[in-house]
Order: sequence, then C-alpha cells, then structure tokens
Amino acid sequence: MIQKEINKIKYIAEEYLNIPFGSIDSEKRTRDISLARQVVGAFIVCDLNISIGKACKLLNRDRTSFYFYQRKYKEYMSDYKIFPEYIELYNFIHDTYMNDQKSLLKDANTKNWLYKLETVKNHQKIIDRKMKQIEEEAKMLGI
Repeated sequence: MIQKEINKIKYIAEEYLNIPFGSIDSEKRTRDISLARQVVGAFIVCDLNISIGKACKLLNRDRTSFYFYQRKYKEYMSDYKIFPEYIELYNFIHDTYMNDQKSLLKDANTKNWLYKLETVKNHQKIIDRKMKQIEEEAKMLGI
C-alpha cells in the first residue's frame, strides 16, 4: 500500500521531467533521472516524514543516499538561485501529491494506519511460512 503511494510520487516526477517510467529505480545517473531521484527521496523523508530506514526499502537505495538528499534539500531550498530546477520539481511534486484527494500519505493518521497494516501483513507472512514448515514436517512424519 505504501509502495503504491511512493510509486505514484515517482510517476509524478517522471512525467514532469518526461523521462521513462521506472527510470528513478534504475542505476542510471543522467541529470534528469538523478534530479528526480533526489527530489522524490527528499520529499519522502522531509515532507512525508517517512523514516530513512523505511525510505531505503521503498526506493531501494542506501541510507547515505537519503542523508545526501536531506542535505541537498536544505541547501537548495534555502536559495532559489542555487538550483531552480530542483525547487520547481519539488514544488510540483508537493502540490500535485498533497492536493490529490486520493493521496494516502499526506495525513498522519492514515500513514500510521498503513504502517500498522503493513506490520500485520509482515506478521502474516511469517505465520504462513511457519505453517508451511509445520505442514512439511507433518507430511514427513506421516501425520
């Protein structure tokens, strides 16, 4: 559920910059793709207040990338003249996502509910794996 919302944010950035869909997840380092990756990472961590550990899993990047995104966010947003394209993309993503009625991560209560739901799903996966192991052991024992 949370991953779908993050994908929605990535698609907003990719559409704005007219880069191929899914390119933020790629290893490419072209200017537009790096810009989109930086802005999406900063938006997730700075505006949506998603923890860096969670953001690492959602964007498939390491922690140092998100520390870099946060530092550059503060630097670029402090002065429009430094990197105006960054600010324009950031503002576009922010306005588009936050003004969308269907956006789930903009509300703290909804975000907490989604975290709890994801935790329950993870626990269910663990239970399913253990049940499968028990069933296999029962077959081996002839029960």
